[in-house]
Order: sequence, then C-alpha cells, then structure tokens
Amino acid sequence: MMRLSKAQALLFLKDKVQKSKILPPLVFKASSFIPEVINDIKAFFKNNVIVRSSSFDEDTEYFSNAGHYKSILDVNINNDDEISNAIKEVILSYNGQNLDKNEILIQSMLKNVVYSGVVFTSDLDSLSSYYIVNYDTKGSTSSVTDGTGKNLKTYIEYKNAFNIQRKSPFLDQLIKAVKELELILDNSFLDIEFGYDGKDIYIFQVRPIVKENKHDLSEIDYEKALYKLHKKIKKLNCPHPNLLGNYTMYGVMPDWNPAEIIGKKPKKLSLSLYKELITDSIWANQRSNYGYRDLRTHPLLVNFLGVAYIDIRVSFNSFIPNSLNKETAEKLVEFYLEYLKNNPSRHDKVEFDIILSCYDFSTNSKLENLYAHNFSKDEINSIKVSLIELTNNVFSLYKDDLNKIEVLKEKYELIMKSNLSLIDKIYWLTEDCKRYGTLPFAGLARCAFIAVSFLKSFIDKNIISNNEYVSFMNSLQTVSKKLSKEYNELEIDSFLEKYGHLRPGTYEITSKRYDESFHLYFSKTKVKSEEKEHFSFTNHQLSQIDNYLKKSKLKITAIELVEFIKKSIEAREYGKFIFTKSLSEILVLIEELAKRHNIKKEDMAYLDFKTILSLYSDLSFEDIKSLFEKQIKTNKKLYKITQGINLPDLLKNEFEIYSFYNLDSSANFVTLSSVEAEIVSEEQLYIEDLKNKIICIRSADPGYDFLFTKKIAGLVTCYGGANSHMAIRCAELNIPAVIGVGEKSYSDIIKYNYIGIDCNIQKIKRIG
Repeated sequence: MMRLSKAQALLFLKDKVQKSKILPPLVFKASSFIPEVINDIKAFFKNNVIVRSSSFDEDTEYFSNAGHYKSILDVNINNDDEISNAIKEVILSYNGQNLDKNEILIQSMLKNVVYSGVVFTSDLDSLSSYYIVNYDTKGSTSSVTDGTGKNLKTYIEYKNAFNIQRKSPFLDQLIKAVKELELILDNSFLDIEFGYDGKDIYIFQVRPIVKENKHDLSEIDYEKALYKLHKKIKKLNCPHPNLLGNYTMYGVMPDWNPAEIIGKKPKKLSLSLYKELITDSIWANQRSNYGYRDLRTHPLLVNFLGVAYIDIRVSFNSFIPNSLNKETAEKLVEFYLEYLKNNPSRHDKVEFDIILSCYDFSTNSKLENLYAHNFSKDEINSIKVSLIELTNNVFSLYKDDLNKIEVLKEKYELIMKSNLSLIDKIYWLTEDCKRYGTLPFAGLARCAFIAVSFLKSFIDKNIISNNEYVSFMNSLQTVSKKLSKEYNELEIDSFLEKYGHLRPGTYEITSKRYDESFHLYFSKTKVKSEEKEHFSFTNHQLSQIDNYLKKSKLKITAIELVEFIKKSIEAREYGKFIFTKSLSEILVLIEELAKRHNIKKEDMAYLDFKTILSLYSDLSFEDIKSLFEKQIKTNKKLYKITQGINLPDLLKNEFEIYSFYNLDSSANFVTLSSVEAEIVSEEQLYIEDLKNKIICIRSADPGYDFLFTKKIAGLVTCYGGANSHMAIRCAELNIPAVIGVGEKSYSDIIKYNYIGIDCNIQKIKRIG
C-alpha cells in the first residue's frame, strides 16, 4: 500500500471503489486555515459535518496513532463559530507540530446509520488470515473506535473459507467491499472504519495494520487443517451408542473449564498434564462414585488444532443421576443441549443455569420449568427422586474424600525422601496425585458446588439475605485466607516452606513458583490482613432450613447441612492446595530432567507428558535427549500454527470452524460492593504497585493468591465461573469482582486505565 494520509487515501479510493461509497471529502493543510475557508465548507456541504485530523504521522506501517488527534462529530453546517471552533480544536491537537504537512479532513455526517464499526483484514496479534468485524448495532458512528459501545458485536471469518454462507446480508455486503479494498490497495493488512445505512457500505477510513513487533503468521495456510476439523466435527456431531443426546457441542468453559485453568490454547505439557491428572478418566471416576452416570470410557477434554474444548454432550451425560431411567435421562440431556444452543451466553454457567445436578431448596421451581418443555408429571417426579437420592449420597461421602487428601501428604513425603530415580518419582507422584489428590479433590469440588447451590437457594427462599451470604462467605477459613494472614505473621522461610509450591499458571512449567521468585510476587512492606468475620445462623433460620429439609426428604439436619456447606467450601480449597504441591513438584522434577539432558525449561513446555511417563516402563533404543527434542520441535511448530487460529468459545456445529460471532458472556459479579479505581493488567502485575487497584487477569487460577496480600481494590477475570477459586476468594474478602467477563469484554476493559465495578447493580463502568 502506498504511503497516504487518511485524507489522501480517501481521495485515492473515492472514484475506484464500486462495492462501497466514500462521502466526498474536503481537505486542506492545517497551516492554511483562514476564516474565509468556512465559506468554502458551507458551499461544499449541505448537511452537518465531521471535522477530522489527517496527520502525516498517522496510519503508517509502524504507528497508527489511532485516536491521537481530535475528530469533532456532527458540526452544525449553518453555524460559522461551531465550524471554526471544531477546526481549531483539531489543529490544537497537533500541538503546533508540522502544520504545513498535517491536514484537516471534512466530510458530511452519514445519516440514518444502522451499523458502524471497524474491520481488520487480518488478526491483529498474529496477522493470520481472518476478517474481524467489530460493529455497533445501535447506529453510533464512534462507539467502536472510542470504546464506549454497549451494543457491540464481533464477527470473525476465515478469509479462505470454502463455500461460506453468511446469514447476514449486511456482513456479506461488507466483506465484499473489504475484499475490493484489499485488491485496489494490494494490501491484506488493513484497518477499515465503515458505516452502513441499510443500503450502502460507506468507508470512513483505511489505514495499514501495524505489523512491527508482531508474530507474523500470515503465510500459514489453515485451509486444509480447518477442513479436516470441519469433517471431524460433522462426524462427531451425531448419535453415539453409549451417550444420551443426538448431537454435541464443544466449549472452553463448561465443566472443568480448560480456558480458566490451562488457557484456551495451552502448550503441550500443560494440556497433557491436565488430561492425565483430571480430564481423561479421574473426572468420570469421581462422578460415578458419587452416583452419576458412568462415563469412565469417555475423555472429557478434546484438542482441536491446539484449542482445548470440553465435549459438552459427555459433560451433560455425566451429570445425570445413575438411578434415573434411560428414557427420561435421554430427554433431559436433549433439553440441556437445546437450551445451551439457544442460550450460548450461558456456556460458562451451565451448572448453575442449565443442569440439575443436585437437589436444593430451589430445585422444585426449576423442575416446574420442565412442564413447558413437554416433560410429564411422572418424568419430573422421577428426576426429583433421583436428585434427592444422589444428594443424600453426597452428604455421606465428602469426609472420605477429605481423608484421602491427607493420605496424599504422607505419600508425597515418602516419595520425595526416597532414592527413586527422577523418572520414577515423576511417575509415582503422578499416580498418587490422581488417586489421593485430584480424585478426592474432584469430589470436594462437587460438594462445594452443591454447598453454594444450597446457599443461593437460602437466598431464594428468604432464609438469608444477600448481605448475610457475603458475611457467611467472609467467615470461612480457607487456605487462601490463611496465606494472606501468615504472610504477615511468618518469616519468609517458614512462609515459603508452606506456600512456596504455588505458582500463577498451575500447570505451566515456565511460571515461577513462589519460592523461586518471592520478591516478584510479594511486596516488601506487609499489609495488615483482614480480620475473619464471624457469622452464625440464627435459631429461626435453622428452623426454616429444617422445615425445608423435612419437606425435601433430605437425610440431614440444618446444623449438619450448615457444617457440610462450610466444610465443603473450605475443603475444596484445601484439597486443591494439597494436590497442587505434588503437581508443582512434578514440574520441578521435569525441569531437573531437562537440565540433565541440556534442554531448556521453556522447550520442555512443548513436550507431551505421556512421553515422560512412558519412560517408567518402556526402554527405548533412542536416547532421551533425541526423543524429547524431536517431539519438542514438532510440537513447537504445531503450537505456532495454533496461535494464528481463531475458533469460538462455544463450537455448536462444523460451520463455525470458519465463521462465528464472539459470545456475549454474562459475567459473575461477586459481593454487593462497588469500587472505582485504576486498573492493572496481567502484564503489569510484577512492576506496578497493586494497592487500591483493580486487577485484570485472564484466568481465575489459585496461583494468583499473592494478589490478596497487596490490598487490591477489585478484580476482573476473562475466564472463570461463579464457583471458581477467585469467585470464592473475593467473596471471602468482600472484594468487588467480575469473574468471567469473556474474551470480548475483557479485551475492551483493558483498553481503559480507570474503571468502576458496581456489583449491586451488576455493572462495569468504563471511566477513563
């Protein structure tokens, strides 16, 4: 693309485009503005205008300087002073620099705008071959570019997709206009501002995408890989003899939510380690043990071109009580699938909003809703009976799981003190971690979910208030709360002996443990920890709970239920703390193994964990270094390809491989508090003072617990559910938080330097 200013680009394109329109521009140098120019403007335009900057240092291949200079919208063409002031304001934004080169660009304001926004003709991060359309659906011509839009949509389409059928005539017209611009300018890396009046596409601006300092994956052709995935999804999306439901979907957040724990595009070691410890079989063993359907032969997590997805049909099957008859169970799974397909924004809240996985005081009203979906009275009653039976079973099992976690502590010490080889230690730490760590932890996590469900049902039945819910959560004594307290009380060595194994990115070998980089995570000055809040249910509340329990035929008293709720939530965090010690040590031993063979830790992140485990029982002719390096090389290449691929968070069918809308996630607001503060993004965590700041991180990983020693004001996460670690943690400390805002909102929020969180009205304010 030839080097053109904003104004010159529009003048160049004006008579060349056929699939779009450009409003006639009037252009003059900033230095040549004199009052008489206003007469020329009024003669040239009949309607209100927009006065825009057109600087020679905007829109270059190295810097866009987007938004750096002023643009004044909807200037009254009949008001000389208003025109003059608008022009002067734009000139002032140049700060007296290069006025003989910098231009003033004036165009008519487009009337009757239906949609407006920005199209990128490649992925902004990887420069891979995608059209990414961000547009406002309420007619604003600036909300996308200035970040104020609340009715924004993001559409993503692979540029080389075969036989694509766009359902929106507007998008079809827009993409054709954009393709024409790419041809005219001989440039596949464009940033295009547009408007649409219901009939024509209008181009407001065309600039090159800045390519400097980016991973350029534009030469990678994804067509064959995506076509293979297209065929695979089509084959998988059919009835299965061992599964209920005639089709499936795939999501990055339901159930064991990989996007939250290992990331949407994890490296091979963290992905394979997560599968080994949890999602290949452990998850299903736990559910079967608790009375759900036996899904032990079905992996929960699938890997599509490096993107980690949960098989939602498998997940939904696994939440069906085993005692429920097959016909009703089939109907229930079909209902769950259909509901999610029609309400995709609930993909990260399926356990609270869609699935009936336990019985609490709100279950009857949820069951009533099934009448509207053709469930009979007998079917609904059988579902109710099976849920009561299952929930009673769970009440009797959680203490066994807590005892197993204690066994893991002993097993860990025995292995670490043994003379076993590195490989043998990795193997047995893994086996013990599965049997005595992740398996009981999965049970405790299920109990904690049921516990929170009961608490929320107490609110529904007016047994407790929202404020009392917050007080109860704040009264819990979890590992995370103890960490904050003991950080202030213990000497560093004693503190790290207990908590040193934690790391942000629990499964990521390149992430430093607390004991590897203490001063990176913790402030030199200690902050007084929050006092534990005391909360007790009143006799009247306990009496109400007992009445509901008797009506529900749940075999537990109110006092026992309250104890179950408290212990389950605390035990979930404790179980996670204990098993992650084994997990963290496995990563340390893998790093030591790498050193022995002169391989970098960063390279080991691309090795399949099963390759390491296989060395325990298989003696190969090939030496370990060659074996590792060969696989690392292959997986590095594959991961590079993965970085350029765009796939949806919820994959409903094979056509969404090529084009999809980003989901509007419904975020989880935690506490009833509000705060306005400066934000600190994930990339700035280790260089900024975090006190009284709102922290923005991508995942709700427990390794970020160090944040709570720094008196943060609030928290925003991209991924995470209502029952995630960080949701529980913020509820305990009464820190206003928004957990799981989704990719689209998160990308928007971190553009700001100051935001407000109001959890009471469930709103995020973009302030500055």
